Amino acid sequence: MYRFDLYSEPPTTHDLNAAASHIRSQRRRLIKVSCVSDAIHILLLAGLYFAGILSGAAITVTVVLGLVVAVVLAAATRDHLLFSDILAIAAVIVGCVAAVITLLAVGMSQGWGTSILAGGIAGSIVLTGTLIGRRIKTVLLSLELLETIPYDDPATEELAWLCRQHPLLRDYREQAARNLRPHLTYGELAAMRHWHQTQRAPTEP
Repeated sequence: MYRFDLYSEPPTTHDLNAAASHIRSQRRRLIKVSCVSDAIHILLLAGLYFAGILSGAAITVTVVLGLVVAVVLAAATRDHLLFSDILAIAAVIVGCVAAVITLLAVGMSQGWGTSILAGGIAGSIVLTGTLIGRRIKTVLLSLELLETIPYDDPATEELAWLCRQHPLLRDYREQAARNLRPHLTYGELAAMRHWHQTQRAPTEP
């Protein structure tokens, strides 16, 4: 994620375009990695199916449950994970594996060995999907933060208020304008908001 340093020279349009290009290349790479991961899981499950080891319905349950849990974990977890978050994610993955094994072995009369194998594949889908999904989410957020705030966006009012409150922020905005960038980005607004909050924190009870 691109970091805006309010104590340094504001980035130029060229700098922001270069950063956005780099982030887009990361997005393309992550999509390729995701496709490779999906292909590996599909090949494994297809091999089990054509070998007559796992039924089509069992494969559907394995894939759907794994993908749903992966999407939920990738979207719902915070950007910076705490140790408790990691434990919670691990518990969810183990629960997903157990659920797949139980559904296949008990509910669909699949063999226990096959069900355990399918559960392991489901756990792999959840783990890789969560890791890649979280990275993609970060990349997409980074691209959003590099977008310029439109003139008619209500965020410009907050930006103007912050600059009136703090000379440092006002100077930063004026320097950006001198660099032929009259409109700041959402990332710079977020950095200013965070800086304002850190300045207020010591004085609040």
